[in-house]
Amino acid sequence: MRLAVIHDAKKPDAPSQELLEVIKNKGLTPVFLRISSLSTSIDGCGRATVFYGKHKLTRINGAIVRSIGTTTSIEQYVRRLTLLKELEREGVVVMNPVDGMVKARDKYGALSFLSRAGLRVPETIVTEDIGLAYDFVAKFGKAVIKPLIGSRGYGSVLVDNPEIAFRIFKTLVSFNQVIYVQEYIEKKSYDLRVFIVDGGVLASMQRFITKPGEWRTNVAQGGKVKAYNPPEEVKEMAIKACEVLGLWYAGVDIAETDNRGYVIFEVNAAPDWQGLAEATGVRPAEAIAETLIKRCKR
Repeated sequence: MRLAVIHDAKKPDAPSQELLEVIKNKGLTPVFLRISSLSTSIDGCGRATVFYGKHKLTRINGAIVRSIGTTTSIEQYVRRLTLLKELEREGVVVMNPVDGMVKARDKYGALSFLSRAGLRVPETIVTEDIGLAYDFVAKFGKAVIKPLIGSRGYGSVLVDNPEIAFRIFKTLVSFNQVIYVQEYIEKKSYDLRVFIVDGGVLASMQRFITKPGEWRTNVAQGGKVKAYNPPEEVKEMAIKACEVLGLWYAGVDIAETDNRGYVIFEVNAAPDWQGLAEATGVRPAEAIAETLIKRCKR
């Protein structure tokens, strides 16, 4: 069985390397594929061919998508998603499934699906109307401006003044960017990352704010971590979030509030796990690879 790990880095990053090693240790053939080097073609009879560089891609059974890369245009984004869908149509088991990956990658879209399924999420707006976004910040007094597609907390800005927010909105619109704003929810000094694999909780941790003036708990932003066994309500929320979005593995970010209970902030369909491993000793690569292998054998 040949199993691929897909990323757009020239060399495997740490999670990708772990996955490749696990696959190899199971006696299978690991393959690292750079997504920008993959191509597809169709002939007049509906037959598809997948290329890696200039050569036909040797048959693979399954693929774990770690990243589709930082795309610079809508054309790149659509092409890479279409490529992954073509792999699925050719019988390759793609993890996470492309439809689920797309749902989770759009942060607003993901929250909409979760909210409609009865899960608590922050009040959120996505718009290209500066005035509407301004009113949203004025209503809550404190809000978070985020990239619609992003990770690790990069590019997220906390504002408590609608006039400052207005200047940010004008800049975003001038670069043809959408405005994505979320109410700021007062939480405890930590939030939770619950790591789901194959419909169950693999491990979870608390992420603490440590820097003065910082509000983000992301490990990439200096957050400290500690192993945590969450209550059943949190486990059920995280599992349901993955079911709603159609994900086989994910990192679900949840905060505990004083007046609203637990709230889901985000679901990451290709989470890193350095912080999780540091806090819990659990390295998810084994469970992720086993899930893919099991689904390839169906």
